[in-house]
Amino acid sequence: MPASRTLAAVSGRRVLITGAAGGIGGATAAAMRRLGATVVGIDLQPSPPDILGADVRDAEAVQAAVDEAAARMGGIDVLLNSAGIGIANDAGAFPDAAARRVLDVNLLGTWTTTAAALPHLLRSHGHVVNIASGLAFVTVPFAVAYTASKRAVTAYSDTLRMEYRGRITVSTVYPGYVRTAIHEAPAAQGVSLEGAVPAEPVDYTVAAIIRACVTRKRDVPTSRQTAVGIFVGRHAPTLLDALVARRFERIFAGRERPAFLRRFENETPEKLAAQPPAPKA
Repeated sequence: MPASRTLAAVSGRRVLITGAAGGIGGATAAAMRRLGATVVGIDLQPSPPDILGADVRDAEAVQAAVDEAAARMGGIDVLLNSAGIGIANDAGAFPDAAARRVLDVNLLGTWTTTAAALPHLLRSHGHVVNIASGLAFVTVPFAVAYTASKRAVTAYSDTLRMEYRGRITVSTVYPGYVRTAIHEAPAAQGVSLEGAVPAEPVDYTVAAIIRACVTRKRDVPTSRQTAVGIFVGRHAPTLLDALVARRFERIFAGRERPAFLRRFENETPEKLAAQPPAPKA
């Protein structure tokens, strides 16, 4: 993409970024500023003057932060939803508080922040960029909450785009495996993706986000490798599942069983009968 086109599309834009204190959000904020954009971030902890404090699960706090950002910048042209967390879990276990937090932050946090920013975006005919993941279509074991949340982000983007067609535009960006803090918790649980899939530099994701802002394309993978994985995941999912399963079986062969996995051999009928029922939705 010509540098002149990128500069023209980004310079002077008023950009709001969640998860702006580090990782993909922090790197994108720095790149956008270098291109001449005005950027305000939101993260759990404030970092004056450019990062406001708010938990994306708290609608009231998010609305206050979004409105303050809009007041500082004179409006919002671009919203980048990059706040996200990840843990390892067992798809056959009951969803615990940590799994629910992943869904709350990754999916509902994206939804909440977009809802808060929507009046400002409608005034500017703005653009929303949601960060999904290659794992939205390339399924790996032990990441059910994260995978479900990111596939749901794709569905949210598609629905938002349809409902507000002609008034705002929406892109979904699909990063591959990027070495950021989001992978620290799964690694500590014994199921790191390191060595299981090739790593991508964070710059790939930053470039994809900027491309999304310039072109306003619907779906933007961060690399050719990620694009191929998504294509196969959409059109030949059974084949891809088999290939990924075999790869992970080889990688984890001989390793100690992760502690978070459900141990059915300990679940006698008596113990199961004594357990309280799962909470109702």
